[in-house]
Amino acid sequence: VYSMKQAIEEGFILDVLQNYTTYQTFYKLNKKIEEDPTLQTASAKRQIARFVELHETNISQRIEVIVEHFRTTVMNELGGTAKAMVITASRQGAVKYHKAFEEYITKKGYTGIKALVAFSGKVMLPDDEHEYTETSINGISEDKLTKEFDKDDYQVLLVANKYQTGFDQPKLCAMYIMKKLKGVNAVQTLSRLNRICPPYKKRTFILDFVNSYEDMTTAFSTYY
Repeated sequence: VYSMKQAIEEGFILDVLQNYTTYQTFYKLNKKIEEDPTLQTASAKRQIARFVELHETNISQRIEVIVEHFRTTVMNELGGTAKAMVITASRQGAVKYHKAFEEYITKKGYTGIKALVAFSGKVMLPDDEHEYTETSINGISEDKLTKEFDKDDYQVLLVANKYQTGFDQPKLCAMYIMKKLKGVNAVQTLSRLNRICPPYKKRTFILDFVNSYEDMTTAFSTYY
């Protein structure tokens, strides 16, 4: 069995956990749940987590962290061709993060950083009658997305259950995670970054907003 450890040591793939960082977001909700018996059900906790996940303030704060981290730490890697993937927790999340991304770079006047979004089917947001699709947001057909993303025109890909497996893009250096990942799903998702990119000495960067380092090392241990 050719292990991940051996493949890393022999330089065929990269160790994606080398620069893995968690970004702790604290809420006052936990205390409220503890003190309010009506909020202690699994259903209530899921609803609250969903509300927090899609709340505009939470999303805009995370987008600021993502964009600034990418611009200052990642963008100039691979001779300025480095790319990043944002793993959102839902299709609604992908749409909202893309909106927040566009608004933030416009507000800041940033150029040279553009994003594509990837999700299946149609999605609607609360209090918004508009129907969103991957094609309508990107302005390109789904089958052309990987070719377009490979170009220097785009640096960031925001996904919801797409391109987390089997997507081979050596220029992917960074990943920003908003979704709970476990087991083989965690390994397959993070491994989007493990492709080497000659002639460059590629470094990987992962900023995880929801999982812990222990979660990831446990997931990888089986294959490492």
